Amino acid sequence: MEDLWGVARRSAERLALMGITTAWELREADPRWVRSRFSVVMERLVWELRGRSAIVLEDMSEPRRRLLVSRSFGRLTGERHELEAAVRQHAARAGEKLRRQGSLARAVQVFVRTHPFLAGEPQYRNAALVALPGPSADSRELLAAASRALEAIFLEGYRYQKCGVMLLDLVDAECSQPSLLETPDDDARRARSQRLMATLDRLNREMGRDTVRFGLPRQGNAWALRCEHRTPRYTTRWGELMRVKTG
Repeated sequence: MEDLWGVARRSAERLALMGITTAWELREADPRWVRSRFSVVMERLVWELRGRSAIVLEDMSEPRRRLLVSRSFGRLTGERHELEAAVRQHAARAGEKLRRQGSLARAVQVFVRTHPFLAGEPQYRNAALVALPGPSADSRELLAAASRALEAIFLEGYRYQKCGVMLLDLVDAECSQPSLLETPDDDARRARSQRLMATLDRLNREMGRDTVRFGLPRQGNAWALRCEHRTPRYTTRWGELMRVKTG
């Protein structure tokens, strides 16, 4: 009996005391009686053994209703330009994921926080939400909204440890309802945006991530991950190929 999914050792022992020792005998038991003695999970198992679907499986292919991109910084920073670069990077990455699943976002949320476990460090955390004029997957619009959100919550005098960008209120791009106030110019602008983002994604997919990006990050920025202990990437980076010297 313990070979059946949902039947643990103690449940199998209780079933045996009631004269049920095989899967067939459990199948033939009264579902309501089983539920009264055990639980609704055991009742569903009885129905499953009878060939009637009772356990709902989640559809893993269903598009996500929100998208979050965040990362802890390699070192603490209080420089505004470094947070702006991090938010810009996160918003661009979120835009890629949004287009990949065929969705549009109606709002962008940005959050920042200091290190919560660093003794003696002033604490601050906040988030801001910016609604988009209309559902969009254009990285330029997402970046502009994320920049406005960061401007609303950034405070001097703190050393930040993490920030993130979340895209909210996602809708299917194929089922998005246009506004009644839109004009033919808006349709043309949307078509240009879709072509531009498709070209951007194709270049980054074929030529390598971040081949085309919105702004160049500075060298040694705080939000980059620390990788001192990472093993060399011999198979994917020319600059990290093993060097062999002969005497």
